[in-house]
Amino acid sequence: MKVVIIGNNISGTFSAQNLRSLNDEVEIEIYTQEKYPYYTRVKLPELISEKVTIDDLIVFKENWYKSKQIDLHLNKKVNKIDPNSKLIHIEGENSLIAYDKLILALGSTPSIPPIKNAAEMKQEKKGVFTLRSIDDALEIRDFIKKSSVGTAIIIGGGLLGLELANQIKACNLETTVVEFFPRLLPRQLDEECGAMLKEEIESRGINVVLDAVTEEILGNGRVEGIKLKDGRKFDSDIVLIQAGISPTIDLAKEANIQTNRGIIVNEFLETSEKDIYAVGDCIEYKNQIWGIIPACMEQSKIVAASLLGLKNVDYEGTTPKNTLKIVGLELTSIGIIDPTKEEGGAWEILKKADKKDCCYQKLVLKGNKLKGAILFGENKALSYVYNKMEEDVDRDELKKLLELYAYVCNNCGMEYDEAKMGILFKDLPPDWTCPNCKGSKKELKKKSNS
Repeated sequence: MKVVIIGNNISGTFSAQNLRSLNDEVEIEIYTQEKYPYYTRVKLPELISEKVTIDDLIVFKENWYKSKQIDLHLNKKVNKIDPNSKLIHIEGENSLIAYDKLILALGSTPSIPPIKNAAEMKQEKKGVFTLRSIDDALEIRDFIKKSSVGTAIIIGGGLLGLELANQIKACNLETTVVEFFPRLLPRQLDEECGAMLKEEIESRGINVVLDAVTEEILGNGRVEGIKLKDGRKFDSDIVLIQAGISPTIDLAKEANIQTNRGIIVNEFLETSEKDIYAVGDCIEYKNQIWGIIPACMEQSKIVAASLLGLKNVDYEGTTPKNTLKIVGLELTSIGIIDPTKEEGGAWEILKKADKKDCCYQKLVLKGNKLKGAILFGENKALSYVYNKMEEDVDRDELKKLLELYAYVCNNCGMEYDEAKMGILFKDLPPDWTCPNCKGSKKELKKKSNS
């Protein structure tokens, strides 16, 4: 059996790896328009600041593909799929590629919001860029070097946008992040932690503008700045747009494969066409699109098994999970982080906010089950959180894990429980008094059994 995979991103590459681990005989070919074997996109911003090289980014070198008996075809853009004859067409080539089973790992492209002049100035290379590939990073780096760039604006305060801002700042550019939402990382952080991150980023010399709708890119021959919907203007020599992704679906759509926002798949990642599967950023399942690395990894295991007829596991969606560094600080966000937006009651939050050390830890429980967590600036609880997600947990164990304590007033017995309060006991002002007996802060002692 011959399996053809279109796309050598994380979904395509790991689908191939999982196929090979399940079957030694299947023939596997990957076709991609990329010039490079599979590489990590997470560190693309560091290529701009020259902290890494292209070789540093490449995860699997050519020898890896040979050892797995996977045929990788670079610089091959597939421009047509014929499901009836089970053939794919390569742009600029007359020969057709046959397959028995086809996996579409088409990925996604950066979204460009409806900002006046944005798409045109990007197309005409006048100083507007998006970052998705090695070539994008090299193009941005060269533009900065050759065009006397002194100021930069990043539109989008998401994960990649903030890391991009950090590396652009490292290029000695005056850097501003403009975010549509009223806080940074709205999908990963709550309001309090978002404010803490904003302070930390600004302390590094990066300007942050929140709740800001960019209306227009200013400039004629090249970028001169941006104009917000409220009328404010910001000067800039380069504008980098990191405002989310759009699933790549054109190839599937032209082949009459069912699509909506993404390529529609069932629980086995099968598309509407027989023997054609889809995986990763390009798919839509139960009206949802993920666009996160954990989803790609999980889906690549299921699609490999499904393709081989081993339909013992079906896809049920992926719990949002991110663990990475933002401006050098550890961040993990998993599951439900803001229970106020969820239906039903019985939600409980254990939280430790240490603003002095830029450390924020929040665990979200429903009943006795751990449903979500934010770990920012401190990751000692990381393995526990990953292992216990959606399982019953012990509150005393959690308090110990987060180093949250209770303090008891010697005078009246009033208890100050850090797990339930908005401020750590050590951060209370020196003149704080017991709300019950008005005794001094010194009258409270740590409970030994907390």
